Amino acid sequence: MRIGVLGAGVQGKLHAQTLAGLAEVELAGVADLLPDNRRWAHETLGVPVYDTLDELLPHVDALSICLPDHLHEQPTIAALDAGAHVLLEKPMALSTDACDRIAARVTDRTTLMIGHVLRFDPRVIRAKELIDAGAIGDVWDLQVWRCTSQAVGEGIWDRTGVHWFLGIHDVDLVRFLTGQELEVLSAVAASRFSQQADVVHSTLRLSGGGLVTMNESWLLPHSRPSRADAGVKIVGERGLIEIDLSHSDLLLASRDGEVSFRDTRFWPSPSGAGAFNLRTELQEFIRSVRDGMPSPVTAADGRAAVATIEQIDARLTRAD
Repeated sequence: MRIGVLGAGVQGKLHAQTLAGLAEVELAGVADLLPDNRRWAHETLGVPVYDTLDELLPHVDALSICLPDHLHEQPTIAALDAGAHVLLEKPMALSTDACDRIAARVTDRTTLMIGHVLRFDPRVIRAKELIDAGAIGDVWDLQVWRCTSQAVGEGIWDRTGVHWFLGIHDVDLVRFLTGQELEVLSAVAASRFSQQADVVHSTLRLSGGGLVTMNESWLLPHSRPSRADAGVKIVGERGLIEIDLSHSDLLLASRDGEVSFRDTRFWPSPSGAGAFNLRTELQEFIRSVRDGMPSPVTAADGRAAVATIEQIDARLTRAD
């Protein structure tokens, strides 16, 4: 299978780096408008590079689209119309109307997958198995949080809020774990670094009646050794499940006092080695296309997450 990457920013580099190390596909090219990103792909990965999607499409069977969120719709439609299979990074789009226009171009169950990477975390998968097996009974209360360094928001907070960039992860995580839909009851936001929402606290209700609190921010200082604090706690009638989803499982401390946490689960190492969630996500996309299996994260899943974030926007009040 020939696969390409559209967009070689932070996320696109990770996709390209991972795909280049998979024996079951050929990384057939990377397209990006920026010369520096094209140069990185050519010099680091040794693959053909292109300026535009139109130039890349004739050379691929499948495509990983890693453009900024507000640029997802038109390239995805163009790729689907050209007959390519698409893995589209989350969020699917920035409105349910745009999601619907994309979904209208989906021709079969293998055509489009949405990149909700938390579904491929082995801890999340095991928690879902336990919930589905009734280990904690009915879900009564669920808390989920995702707080990162302000470095995550810099460069994007002029066009998006933290609930769109980080909260979309947790909305899909809750739907995946519980198998239930979400209704937004209230949401409050504040701006600290930008004109957008830099911190959002939301209260939601599961279709089964359980309550959900969801907190996102990109307020942590750069100096914090682990620049992500994330997790989920699910309390049910028979017990609870907790998952620490922070990227901080390897501690490195030097003799001169420098301390840092390194992630070994979520993103690839600089060499691309190891087992990590993004690799599993990409392998599942490849398997779906190759074997004609249903997409593990459908357009309907992507739309449902976007619909919940739209509800948060509609109910958002300001604390500042």
